[in-house]
Amino acid sequence: MHGESTRLTKLVQDLLLLAKIDKAPTLAIQLKKTELHPLLIELEPHLQMLAGSRTVQVEISFYSKLQIDPDRMKQVILNLFQNAVQHTDPKQGNIKVSLKDAVGGVLLTVKDNGSGILLEHLPHLFERFYRIDTARTRALGGSGIGLAITQSIVEAHGCRISATSEPGKGSSFTVWLPLPYDKTEKSP
Repeated sequence: MHGESTRLTKLVQDLLLLAKIDKAPTLAIQLKKTELHPLLIELEPHLQMLAGSRTVQVEISFYSKLQIDPDRMKQVILNLFQNAVQHTDPKQGNIKVSLKDAVGGVLLTVKDNGSGILLEHLPHLFERFYRIDTARTRALGGSGIGLAITQSIVEAHGCRISATSEPGKGSSFTVWLPLPYDKTEKSP
């Protein structure tokens, strides 16, 4: 009963957030110049707990500050991670969370070795209530709104999210976050 209660509470919270997004097209976020790697380190024990017996790797090679809402960015990481957990085998599962430099920004990636996603489903992943296999996601507790919420948060930050996948080999969700522009720097 506790598990079901927790699931329903999260569903209600997600639906309330979607209602707020509908009411105000741009999600209200509190941008602060923040380092993302400490947030990831702070979340690591929670990620390990959520993963159960799945293997979790956290790789960090980016240490600069970004203009982000720390709480909302934690929500992005948790949503992507929970999605990976749901679609990765409990015993053979391997989930990797990485943070690394990219051109003009940083890449936050959550990659799993789960069942993967067929190519025809990739363009629809971020649509509200879209579920690839309704019977399977119902059994796993998916509501089809986590990725839609994640995309709204990412876009409110002026960032981009994308997904790649290969059936039978897993999926990778990547968020590109721009480096803050320093107005005091002179152009070459």
